[in-house]
Amino acid sequence: MRIRQRWIRIVMTTVFGVIAVTSVYPLFWLLLNSFKDTDEIMTGESFGLPSFWKIENYTDAIFNRDILRYFLNSVLITGLTLLLTTVAAIMLSYALVRMKWKLSHKVSKMVTLGILLPSQIVIVPIFMMLRELHLINNPLSLVLTISAFNIPMAVIMCSSFLSSIPYEMEEAAVMDGAGIYSILFRVIVPIIKPAIATMVINTFINSWNEFIYALVLISDDRYKTLPIALMNYSSGKYGTDYGGMFAAMIITSILPILLFIFFSNQVEKTFSAGSILK
Repeated sequence: MRIRQRWIRIVMTTVFGVIAVTSVYPLFWLLLNSFKDTDEIMTGESFGLPSFWKIENYTDAIFNRDILRYFLNSVLITGLTLLLTTVAAIMLSYALVRMKWKLSHKVSKMVTLGILLPSQIVIVPIFMMLRELHLINNPLSLVLTISAFNIPMAVIMCSSFLSSIPYEMEEAAVMDGAGIYSILFRVIVPIIKPAIATMVINTFINSWNEFIYALVLISDDRYKTLPIALMNYSSGKYGTDYGGMFAAMIITSILPILLFIFFSNQVEKTFSAGSILK
């Protein structure tokens, strides 16, 4: 029996080790190639160490390509999107799960429909609507659009977690004189932190990597985001600058990696609780 358990442990360790290596190696490969010249990458030497470490790829991205300006634009848009999506999703999910009102069932169906609706098929009407509101070339247009497409999934995440919380906790808070907003933000929100962390990561990735709407709604260089900046590397006069583009991608990846590291424990708690999408 011990021998069998030992072999099972060895097999599982090997399998998870292979998965870990295949997940981390692309990032390591990207880091190595960000210090290489484009010619070295194109000649088939993309898997080895750089023959010389080209720091100019990073200095060119920061000082000549204005990557920091695009970075700050992405941070601003993503931060506002996270704030709007999180607050709206928490309040709407609480209203759908904990309150009884006339249109709750219909609103719940509309939320589900929002998940099934591909964002690409409504890009023309959204553009026309935002143009009438004079929001084209305005970062607020991206914040509103990205939030609208992320709120449905965020609501389902929060609703699934909320449905497992006993009503007695809210009844005890009411007996202590707490109002509805105190119950929501002081009692409910601390309990659903794992679901909120998962929602934040999902929304962050969708907002940080948004390309189509950022390309269509923003044409002013002052408000363009990182995905558009990366596209500029492939539109050069002499072809694609792969070394510089990889350096810009490393800069782009720093914030998502840090966010996942800080919130990974909360995400694990969410899945271990079995609270998402039952």
